[in-house]
Amino acid sequence: MMPYVNEYDTPECKTLAETAKKSIRTPDSLGLDRCIQCGACTASCPAARFTDYSPRQIVKKVLENDRSVLESEMIWSCFYCYSCNLRCPRNNSPVTIVQVLRQMAINEGIGVEKLAYFLEIGEYLAENGASKIPGPGVKNMERDLGEHWIKFKKNIESIRVELGLSSRDIRNTHGEVQAILEGTGYFEREKWLKAKIQEKRLHQLLKNQCVKKEDKSGDFSFENDREYTGQAALII
Repeated sequence: MMPYVNEYDTPECKTLAETAKKSIRTPDSLGLDRCIQCGACTASCPAARFTDYSPRQIVKKVLENDRSVLESEMIWSCFYCYSCNLRCPRNNSPVTIVQVLRQMAINEGIGVEKLAYFLEIGEYLAENGASKIPGPGVKNMERDLGEHWIKFKKNIESIRVELGLSSRDIRNTHGEVQAILEGTGYFEREKWLKAKIQEKRLHQLLKNQCVKKEDKSGDFSFENDREYTGQAALII
C-alpha cells in the first residue's frame, strides 16, 4: 500500500463488498448486503439515461467480488447526485460504493488520467485559498451552455457593479489552506498522480506509434517488409 493512502479510506479486505463497507466514506447504515437488484437506482439515475452506466450492475459486480469493475469505464460516469441512494428501498448507496471503487482504482494506477482535469483546482486552491473552474472546464462550459456563458464570465465584474454587488475578493488565508493540503499529504499524492498520468500518456503514445507502424507494413508482402539495397532488381 502506498504510504499516503488512508487505510480507513481503502482498507485491505478480502472482498470488494467488505472494502466498501469498512471505508471511512461509508455509513454504518449502508444496505449493500440487502440489495435485491430491483433496478430502482438505475431507473432514477440521470447518467444512466445518456450513458451505459448502471448503478445496479456496479453493485452486482461488487457483491460478486468481480474486480474487473475497477477497470470499467462505468465507475467514472457517476457525478454524485445521490438519486440512487434516495430511491433505494433497502437504503443502499451505489454512489458511495462508486466513490470507494474509484479510489481503489486510482491506488492501482487505473483511470488516473481522468484526474488530470482536477489537479489545476488543487494547485489554485493552495495558492489562492479559493477554487476555480479548470481551463478545460471553461471550454466544456462554453460548448454546453453556449457563447453567452463566456461573455458572462468575461463581464462578471461590470455585472456585479450593475447589480450593486461588491467586487469579487479572493481572501487571504495566510497560507492556512496550503498548510492543510501539506498536512494531509495532498502534494505527495498530486506528485504521484502526475507521474502516473505522464507514464500512461507515454505508454499510449508508444502504443499509437506501434499501431501506425503495423499499418504501414500492409499485407506483409516482400515489397513492404524488406529494405532494398538500392540496387536494381535482376529481370529473368
